[in-house]
Amino acid sequence: MRSHFLAPFCSLMHRLRHWRASQRSLLLSDQIARLRWLLPLFALLLVIAHQTIEQLVFPEAIALRLAAAIFIYGLLGPLTFWLAMGWIKRQVARKEKAEAELTQAHADLTFLNRRITFLLHVNQRLGTTGDEDSLAALTLQLPGEAVPAVVSSAMVRFDDQHQPMPVDYRGVLDETMLAGWHHHLSSLPVRQRCEACQLLGTQVAQDCPALQSLPLDDVGSIVCQPLARNGREFGILGMFLSTGYKLKEEEQELLHAITAEISTAFENVRLRTRELATFYDMNETLHLRLDLDGLLSRILSLTMETGNADAGLLAIKDESGDLAPCASVGDWAAVDGLALATDALRESSGQPVLTALREGIGSILCAPMMSDVGALGVIALRTRQAPAALQRQIRLISAIAAQAALLAQNARLYAQLENQAILAERGRLAREMHDGLAQTLGYLKMRARQISRWVAAGQTKQASSALQELADTADSAYLDLRAALDGLRLTPSAEPSADFSAQLRRCVADFETQSGQTVALSLDADAAVTLTLAAQAHLLRIVQEALTNIRKHAHAARVSLALSKDEYGSRLLIEDDGAGFDAGGDQPETHHGLRMMRERAGLLGAEFQVTSAPGKGTKVIILVLLKEGKTQSANLANLR
Repeated sequence: MRSHFLAPFCSLMHRLRHWRASQRSLLLSDQIARLRWLLPLFALLLVIAHQTIEQLVFPEAIALRLAAAIFIYGLLGPLTFWLAMGWIKRQVARKEKAEAELTQAHADLTFLNRRITFLLHVNQRLGTTGDEDSLAALTLQLPGEAVPAVVSSAMVRFDDQHQPMPVDYRGVLDETMLAGWHHHLSSLPVRQRCEACQLLGTQVAQDCPALQSLPLDDVGSIVCQPLARNGREFGILGMFLSTGYKLKEEEQELLHAITAEISTAFENVRLRTRELATFYDMNETLHLRLDLDGLLSRILSLTMETGNADAGLLAIKDESGDLAPCASVGDWAAVDGLALATDALRESSGQPVLTALREGIGSILCAPMMSDVGALGVIALRTRQAPAALQRQIRLISAIAAQAALLAQNARLYAQLENQAILAERGRLAREMHDGLAQTLGYLKMRARQISRWVAAGQTKQASSALQELADTADSAYLDLRAALDGLRLTPSAEPSADFSAQLRRCVADFETQSGQTVALSLDADAAVTLTLAAQAHLLRIVQEALTNIRKHAHAARVSLALSKDEYGSRLLIEDDGAGFDAGGDQPETHHGLRMMRERAGLLGAEFQVTSAPGKGTKVIILVLLKEGKTQSANLANLR
């Protein structure tokens, strides 16, 4: 019977436990709203159960009924209310704690966001500084922006030899006072004490050399921050705090972060300055009158200075593809630098290779000398320091290696072109000597023997006539030799003031002296200016060859030379009224003059035309085109 009546109560308690579990995920206001309705309902069910049990189970037990009423209404009811209020208290406390934590987290996040935003702004401003003086001015300004209690800042920078530079100060100070302060801070005892200082900050009342001879008022303490990165110290930043102020922990962290960014900026500026200085030195080196080995030795020395290396090696591939040392500096006895460079070049894929050697030897950096045809060689640097000492110099050393590769490639191409030019000029001289001087000497040799026989036979009349002919032939050979020498002498100057028209006038004057003929000369200065040096050289040779042919073969009474310019380009005309020849017929193989003029015009990409007929003179036209896409034959037709 009792279990039958207690079953609804147990079921209610079971549901209550489930309800409490579900309430944890609800808002506090919703949980209290539900509890407000469930407590009266629970009390009502409790009263109904109590009255039902009393009436059915204990109808006559008045004392027991009184005790049950006191227990239920006087003890169980208030206890239930007390437990409910305790639960509400715990929920409210939990919510208040969560809200406080959330508020603190929001404040921390806001502070962190402001700090990140400030540091990002600082990084952007530091990145836009173009020189070290601007960076120093910004360095003195940033601590005051981060911590308003920093009333002023001063900085002593160190040069590459770690010598102190003049004091940088934020504010206006008398030059004499600032010079005295710099003398005090840069003195050896003060530097030694600062280098040995472990506190990096102190109060005015304490013994600190940085606060002695201080040209400032209302300063209570100083905080020093070394500006250093990767083992290099760029300076010391001193931040003066107002009287009675002590830095908070978060302010100290912020100043540490700012000085770290400033140190990175100083390193970048120094690296950029070193890069510019190195490339300037390389440019000056290229202007030196040194051979290739001398230039490469100079480049290796500059590279070693840039990377602070103890030893350097520059090797270039020979014709067989093996590396051959061109320059070597320092001691390579501990390691085989050429073997390491060969292995690195084989495995590098065009990228620098930084290798840590065994302890006591340090590290080696091998930078391939890359060109558009592949690796031409390698620059190897060895240092006794850790690889990090060369790591930050990889980009600059790679750029130097690329410049060295370009220099080596240009030297090889120049040597090839010089060899080809020498061979071409030898071939030209051989042809001219064969066609002119060799044939003339052969004729003179044969004629001299013939004259000798005539003199021995007493045929003086024939010998006298032949001697006159021999003299005329010798004069002609002399003129041919002079023309060949003039071909070597008449070379356009590379100077901007060189006048191509003057070169042509000199060539014509030599012709007039040799032949006794007068040339009608017409030169357009604008046409001469637009011609390249290569075009001037080839046109001079063509003019010389044409005038030589006129002197030797034309027997002309009138000769003209004209240089003009129009919309198509520069036009050179050489014309005579001499004997002429059949321009459409086959020319003898021994006559190289016309073929040489045509070849030179072809090298220029110019149009070349010869118009001649027996007894009607000869006209030579060369057109150096300025614009592409023109119908060249039509151009010549329009220019006749």
